[in-house]
Amino acid sequence: MNQVKTIAIAGAISLSSGVIFINVPAIAQTCTALPVVDGSGTLIQKSVSPPGTGITRNNWSTDFVVPSSRSFRRYVTRIVPKNGGEYDVAMSLKYNNDTADSVFTRTLKLSEQKPYTIQGSARNSATPYQVNVSVGGLRAIGNAYTVLALGCN
Repeated sequence: MNQVKTIAIAGAISLSSGVIFINVPAIAQTCTALPVVDGSGTLIQKSVSPPGTGITRNNWSTDFVVPSSRSFRRYVTRIVPKNGGEYDVAMSLKYNNDTADSVFTRTLKLSEQKPYTIQGSARNSATPYQVNVSVGGLRAIGNAYTVLALGCN
């Protein structure tokens, strides 16, 4: 059974001992780890597949569920590459009216085991139902990483 955990946030990001910390100004924040769509838990590990063709799909995209009973001020994604290299990284927020806001899109040189954090805010007038994180790229094929998404207040 999946359980969404609410965690007090302060300090530097870490997943050791199951506690999540994020670098913020002097105020403490509360963040909720968002569950993976069609997965179990809130953290997923993947290995970058080759790009999709007309027949096959890639595995670059991961969706996280935003609980309909919650409203967050911002959304945070944390990617930890097992292998260093160049990755195409994107984060978007999906809305019920079949629209999405691109929060982040870049090609990044990520270091082995060094966390990379992306933050974004939802529209003032709507709450997203999913956070989508895409990690891939031709130069990253075969590289592994873990990813998680948080909703924060």
